[in-house]
Amino acid sequence: MCQRTPIGKVFDTGKHSEPKRPTLLKNHVVLAQSGTVVSTVGVIFLTFTLRKISEIGGSLFGNSNIGGLYFEISLNITYYFIIASAVLIALALKYFGYYLFDETRHANYHPHEHVYARIRGVWYDFAEFDHPGGPIALNLIKDRDATALFESHHLLIPNQKLNSILAKFKVDDEIAKNISTLDPRDDGAHYIWEGYENDEFVRDAKKLLMSYFLPIAKRKGITLYQATKATPERWIMIAVMAALFLLSLFPFVAGKYWTLLVTPQLGWILIANYWHDGLHFSLSSDWRVNAILPYLCPLLCSPWMWYHQHVIGHHAYTNVGHKDPDLAHAPQLMREHESVKWRKSHANQSHVNHFSLVWSIAVPLGLHFLSDIRANLKLSFNNAVPFAKLARPRLICHLAGRLVYLFSLFIWPFFVFPVWKAVIWAIVPSIGFSVSFMLNSQINHLNEDCAHASSPNFLKHQVITAMDFGNNSLFCRYFSGGLNYQIEHHLFPFVNHCHLPSLAPHVKELCRKHDIPYNEATGYGDALEKHLAHTGSMSERPT
Repeated sequence: MCQRTPIGKVFDTGKHSEPKRPTLLKNHVVLAQSGTVVSTVGVIFLTFTLRKISEIGGSLFGNSNIGGLYFEISLNITYYFIIASAVLIALALKYFGYYLFDETRHANYHPHEHVYARIRGVWYDFAEFDHPGGPIALNLIKDRDATALFESHHLLIPNQKLNSILAKFKVDDEIAKNISTLDPRDDGAHYIWEGYENDEFVRDAKKLLMSYFLPIAKRKGITLYQATKATPERWIMIAVMAALFLLSLFPFVAGKYWTLLVTPQLGWILIANYWHDGLHFSLSSDWRVNAILPYLCPLLCSPWMWYHQHVIGHHAYTNVGHKDPDLAHAPQLMREHESVKWRKSHANQSHVNHFSLVWSIAVPLGLHFLSDIRANLKLSFNNAVPFAKLARPRLICHLAGRLVYLFSLFIWPFFVFPVWKAVIWAIVPSIGFSVSFMLNSQINHLNEDCAHASSPNFLKHQVITAMDFGNNSLFCRYFSGGLNYQIEHHLFPFVNHCHLPSLAPHVKELCRKHDIPYNEATGYGDALEKHLAHTGSMSERPT
């Protein structure tokens, strides 16, 4: 698995390859004591700042019932709620994290459990492996065929070194006979892995990464692994985006109509620029940062569900029928792939009123609730990604999170505004956020060039099933959170998207060298036009 390798020993596996069971590994403490203190102090400082802003807000919005009193009440509630929540979450993570969250389970706390995963047809038990991605990275591949995920996240490590590490965790053949994946269909059969590492395109892609990140690591005196994550400049940008979003919340809860458009878009920009990277392990080299930050602002969906939909399913099997869950979010309403059976309801799917409705409810109704409920009941995400049954404590935490989301977006307005205005505040922002998400997620893969493209070579498949757009536009870059560099993102998902603009020209040249189609659009308009053309062609009944 991906190693933290110091420069000078670029491929030294170090402590991460030790086969002995650790006693109490420091980097497996969900939130260390120092982390608890720092996090709590940081949140108190933040709420103090919010308090000062509320004083300014009170003076700006006057003393009217909506602009003044309700504003002050909501700010008081927010002030104390944030402090209490931060302290409780920090304490829960520190003392009960491994018992509350299935994804952080580790051999230290569950010594009798195994973490079986199959890579290239061989079963391994990673229960005792001290992975730099933390226990989450290991638990995502538990009881699955992990070949695609494994290969996509370890491009910076030579195969010989990877094989030597894997050999230490190989399961005995007699035991392996009795191990199976969560779903028999999870067989990793779509790609041909024999000779994969010797493919010239794969070799050149690895060389490209090394030639780009090794000089950065040497210049900054950091590890190669750290060089692939967010830069200090990127963190500053994320902080600015977070501040703008938080500042917009005060006039939003005060009932200012302009915030119905502005606040959801600021929320989307924040989510696109940090949340998505965090769940790809590309935000920070510290797995705890990647794991915890997305839970602070789960506007898109539950992070645990996103791991299944996006990381395990979509990125491993992009546009592969019955394996990519993104192809079957709403098969009753939309048909974007030939693997979805045609229905009469698909005939009008390219009409503005039809796809606008789907785009409007995709996040608040689809991702947050329907997909979530189905996954927990059927133990399968969109009938494509097997979903392990959550332990009772984890399920309780998950349901509590859904209730917090429900209250935060849909319920609170009815305690503050008249009913007619509360309905507007409960519906319009969610629609705006959902449309922005759909715009930035559908145009990248669902067009005539990408939707049904396929290759038995994993990396080539990632290229031909994706499309870049607006690579010369700063607006496209920031509004999409780097999703406009979709080809580069799918090739190198562990790389923070702040590096993708520099990598893109080299990737394009690499594709030209190996005669691989490099799909791109000039911007949002061009990309949307290509997507709608595909949607229209898929609305026709197959003959």
